[in-house]
Amino acid sequence: MNDVQEFVLLMRTVPRDWRAAIDRRLAPLGLSQAKWQPLLYLLRADGPPTQADIARYLEVESPTVVRLLDRLEADGWIQRHHCPGDRRARRIHLTERARAVCDEIESAVIDVRRQLLGSVTPQEMAACIDVLRRISAATAEVTASDHGQPTVKGSQGG
Repeated sequence: MNDVQEFVLLMRTVPRDWRAAIDRRLAPLGLSQAKWQPLLYLLRADGPPTQADIARYLEVESPTVVRLLDRLEADGWIQRHHCPGDRRARRIHLTERARAVCDEIESAVIDVRRQLLGSVTPQEMAACIDVLRRISAATAEVTASDHGQPTVKGSQGG
């Protein structure tokens, strides 16, 4: 495996492994990624988001987020309220139960982050951020220039 292939592989596996570490930390609370990610998003959001906002954040289709929110609502984590002026849209609110647990979720996320990034120097972090920003900008350019172009079947993103 060359450096570019390893880089692409790490770009895929590190976030997955990071989330798995948080999952292990939150398992005693009965929380997996499917629950803690949307709850944390709701906690950090500026006001109650819509179902569509949550779908975009989680990078899932609308029917998938509806099923997820159905489970979270049935378990007492969230409540849905109709949006004034748009009968189809709903805003999602955390329940008091969820707010109490979100402090533990936030604490676990911060603790895992400290553990995983503990050996990274500020200079290394700045260099990594710079590289990722340049890749992000290049991706935006490629996406803009490819707009309307057919996609290549079988592409694995690397």
